[in-house]
This record gives sequence, C-alpha cells and structure tokens, in this order.
Amino acid sequence: MGTILLVSCKNVQKKDVADSTGSLSGNFAVEVTMENQVFHIEQENLLPIKQTFANDSILLLFRAEGNPFQLNLNLTHTDVLDNQSGEYSIPDVNAGKIKVDLNFFNADRDVKRTNKRIVFKKGTIVIKKLTENKLEMTFTGEGSGMIERDGNFPISGKINASY
Repeated sequence: MGTILLVSCKNVQKKDVADSTGSLSGNFAVEVTMENQVFHIEQENLLPIKQTFANDSILLLFRAEGNPFQLNLNLTHTDVLDNQSGEYSIPDVNAGKIKVDLNFFNADRDVKRTNKRIVFKKGTIVIKKLTENKLEMTFTGEGSGMIERDGNFPISGKINASY
C-alpha cells in the first residue's frame, strides 16, 4: 500500500511540472510554442536570471526549478541598450559575426542530448523594451535541434519578464 502511495505522489509531481509548462493560466514571464507544445515559465517561479550587461554584450538565461524548458538570449553589438528596443531578422542580422542568438533547451525532448538544445534559425525577433531589469520581446520563425540539418519547425513566443 505504501508503494502505491509513493508512486502516486511521484506522478502528481511530474504532472505539476507538465502543467506548469503546458497550461494557459498564471503570470507568465516566458511563453514559447513549438513542436505542437506550449512551454511556460511563470514570473514567480523564475530563478535568478543569469545575466550579463557589459559593453553591448547581453546574455540572458530564463529558467525555473523543476521546469524542463529554458530560454537563452544573447545579443552582441546590437546597440539595443542605447535604444532599449530593436527588431532583428534572422539570419540576416548574423551575416558575418553572430549578433543575435535565441535558443531553447527542452530536457524532455526525445532526441540525442545535443538536439535537446533548439536554435532559432530563421525569423523575426522584436524587442519592445530591454533594460537591466525588464525584457519585453516577441519572436516568430522557425528552428530545429542544434545539429539537425533538416526539419525546421515553427517557433513563436513572447517574453514579458522582470528580473
């Protein structure tokens, strides 16, 4: 009887994690749609944002404990801090040196480890507001696993996070 109760509790915990990444209720900092799934990171569950703001090099990592999904945004030499906004067309803006890198990590993706990292390869990123403690952004386009050559799939989402 104790074993059945223990297994049931573990299933409830897994369901809670799934609900936190798939439901449409709550105060979301991050919402991403890809591969027929919707992933969320709630504002109140955000772990301290790993961030760097130095010499027009901005690195932001959004994640939450127990959530298999993460979003990573890197901006280099874009002057976005001066303007506090910007619009970028991928891959055009990255001709030469990579200036805008948007990628995601989905620990639950049923692929080899390297392809759990998903790269936004083509589309538009609109940063409505970026400061050292706030990001408002939308993106629409396509991407695939880090070393997947073919099989791009639609990716869209938004960020409205305070950190």
